[in-house]
Amino acid sequence: MRIYTRMGDKGETSLIGGKKVEKCDQRVETYGTVDEAISAISLARSCVKREQVRGYLQKIEEDLFILNSELATLESEKLKVRLTQEEIKWLEKKIDEITENIKLPKDFILPAPYLSSSSLHLARTVVRRAEREAVRLKRSQNIREEILMYLNRLSDFLYCCALFEETEEIIKQAVTEISKSVKEKVSNEMKEGKILFKIAKEIIQKAREKVEEIRKPMCIAVVDEYGYLIAFERMEGALLGSIELAINKAKTAVLLKMETSELHELAKPSGELYGINNASSLIL
Repeated sequence: MRIYTRMGDKGETSLIGGKKVEKCDQRVETYGTVDEAISAISLARSCVKREQVRGYLQKIEEDLFILNSELATLESEKLKVRLTQEEIKWLEKKIDEITENIKLPKDFILPAPYLSSSSLHLARTVVRRAEREAVRLKRSQNIREEILMYLNRLSDFLYCCALFEETEEIIKQAVTEISKSVKEKVSNEMKEGKILFKIAKEIIQKAREKVEEIRKPMCIAVVDEYGYLIAFERMEGALLGSIELAINKAKTAVLLKMETSELHELAKPSGELYGINNASSLIL
């Protein structure tokens, strides 16, 4: 079977339903831009670190395919499936959930130097362009308000996801740097029999220095080898919801001897640790 048909060689394409239009038609421009957005979101899905965000993006790709089928026809009322207010409310709910765990900046930001968050910012800008094209289309042709609303919410959602991923990357980098800086000193002081609390204070001080450097107020928790809390500090501006989260993530990492970001695959139904995310006080 050949992939080329030669039917578009004269600069025309067919909409769903058979009507032929020029490839520069505003309707084609709009659904073509949404197609770009789907590809950009697919790229972001392969780059993000959080399994939670990866699942969200997959659902959004599927929703955009439905949205695009409506843009690609002049008879959308005949389609069996169309986006509704439910999909818009789903985006709003996820935005609210994510913003409870991040600190929103007051000023414009440059995309971070992380592939995960930068790919989401790229997807966000393509969605914004798709929204602008949809607005242009609405000037001359009838499209439902739900399409514009969905694209508008989606760009906000991707922005929040980018900040969410950036926070995860920053924390991971900070933990790595802190571990390197205190590892040798901790080892020496343990040999000398110095109290564990003093070492924990040293770790918190190093963490505070790193947090002040990256300007992301956080809660810092240090636990012993059994997962019991030794020292804790909540910096000014850190989210209240991150208090218990920081303690439980530290406990989980110590007891399972791996970073919590590495546990998602093992926690899937086919994984060795399936169901661990339901265990009391363990956080993935």
